[in-house]
Parts: sequence; C-alpha cells; structure tokens
Amino acid sequence: MNRARFLIVGASGFVGSHLYAALGREHSIATYNSRPMPGGVHFDATTMSLSDTILRDARGVTHAFLLHGMNNIDECARKPELSHKINVDGQKRIIDDLLAAGVVPVFASSDAVFDGTRGMWTEEDPVNPVLTYGRHKAQVEQYLQEKSSPWLAVRLAKVVGVTPGTENLLSVWMNQLEKGDAIRCAHDQVFSPVDVDDVIRALIRLVEDGVTGIFHICGPRPVTRLEFLRLVEDEVRKYRSVSSKITSCSIRDFDFAEKRPLNTSMSPRKVYAALGGSFGELSGVCVRAAAARYAGPASSRAGIRPSSAQR
Repeated sequence: MNRARFLIVGASGFVGSHLYAALGREHSIATYNSRPMPGGVHFDATTMSLSDTILRDARGVTHAFLLHGMNNIDECARKPELSHKINVDGQKRIIDDLLAAGVVPVFASSDAVFDGTRGMWTEEDPVNPVLTYGRHKAQVEQYLQEKSSPWLAVRLAKVVGVTPGTENLLSVWMNQLEKGDAIRCAHDQVFSPVDVDDVIRALIRLVEDGVTGIFHICGPRPVTRLEFLRLVEDEVRKYRSVSSKITSCSIRDFDFAEKRPLNTSMSPRKVYAALGGSFGELSGVCVRAAAARYAGPASSRAGIRPSSAQR
C-alpha cells in the first residue's frame, strides 16, 4: 500500500518531472499518460477516474498537483472540443474525485487568463482570456472558486530551466544559437519568465504551509521576448561564437491560430509575502543555463531569497 503524501498528475512534463525529482518516490505518486516514466503510474484523465484507480489504493495523500493537460496553445484552438474535454471536463472530474477523498487540489493555471491589454496583473484583477487555452484555465479556476473545500491554484508564467537535456524556451533558443539559425523574436510581447527551480520550491512551500487560494508564480520583473533572447545570446557568446541572425518583429507577424495577448506579465508580490522571499532574476537563470550547458553542472543555489524585511 502506497502511503505517499503527494500525487502529481502529469509528472512526465517539464514542471511535473522536476517536482517529482524534488519530492521523491517515497513521498509522491507520479502519473503519466502518453510518455512513460520510471516509477510512474499510467493515468488518462479522459477515460479513467482517480477514485477508481490511484486514490482507491493510496492512503495519506493530502495534496494533488494537477499539471497535466493539452498545453499547446495553437492545438487547443484548432481542436477546441478535444482540448475542452481534456483541460476542462477532465480537470473537473479529477477535482471532484480529490475533494471527495479529502485531498487538496493544486491546479496549475496560467498567465493566459489575462487579455494582455496591460501588465503586472495581480490575483485580484478580473480575468478576461482571449485564447482558448486561457479560457479553459479560467473555467477551472471558476469551478474551484465555487467549492467550499480547500484548494490552491497557481498561475504560472513561462517556466524555463537550466538543466541540460530538458526542452524549454531556454534550451530551444540555445540550440538555435548554436546552429546559427535565423531567429525571429517579438519585441512587443511582454511576460514574466520564471526558473523551474523557483516554481518547485514555491509549490512545495505553499502546500507545506497549507496555503489556499490563487497565487501568481512568475519572475520578479517583466521582459519582452526579445530582451530575454538577448540575455541568452550574451551568455552563450561567453562560451562560443554565435552566427545566428536575430530579427526583431511583432508577435502579430507570426501565423498563430489565435492572436496572442501582448502583455501577460504578472505581479509576484502575493507569493513573495507568503514565502517570505523572492525569486531569482532572469539574468541569473541565463548565466546558470549557459554554465550548465557549456562548463559543467551549474553551481547550487541557496533557494528562495529572504525578503529585505527578513535580512
């Protein structure tokens, strides 16, 4: 009988795999759907029930991280019925199973719940998604807010990481810079990228402290996509020559299925207050990513930095 405390639904993804590595097999149950993983349990949210499978045999689970879903924004728009079945209907069934079992759902939402008309959104601002994917997230958030049982929703910004071999925006750009690819990058889309290590530490701290409600987990300050790419380029150039040509353009110049919001940057003030500290600067993430890729393992970090009031 498994007596793990945490359930990770969608542990084969980028954030899920890092969370599973941090919690370990002794303390967590990890599920996957299409991508098998060592130690994982197969679970398909569209055809299977948690109450009839994992929760039936598990004892002592207190929190479940809901990190699965159809996360490709264009795919959600092109396949609205399928994506709604996975991202909304499936999530609601899982939430119902968890609450019936006395387990606190921890739902991974997104900055896509905002329309991008301005920036530094707070948790108190009304949502107004313009993307199908964002509407799915907002619907699940609303479903949680109608519940009387405890729940936690974390709106994640773009999550990036330094570990070589993992695919995220940082590694994609580094691959392109190494190959000398031409890169078109938007100068007018603003967001708040955040280090996956900070995300994992925040998730664990929030559930350990029994925090509930909605929280933004994002980088400390907004940047444009082009500014972020330039930071990456500067660090790669410290280790090798770069022949790539970066072209500045508008996010509207890309042929997306739906127009992307221009400014989804969020304020991390509420989560900083809950954690008693702040997240690392994006420039530092780029420094460590380049060092890990070209000069061996990155140096260890001290974790979430204490706020000025605690120093």
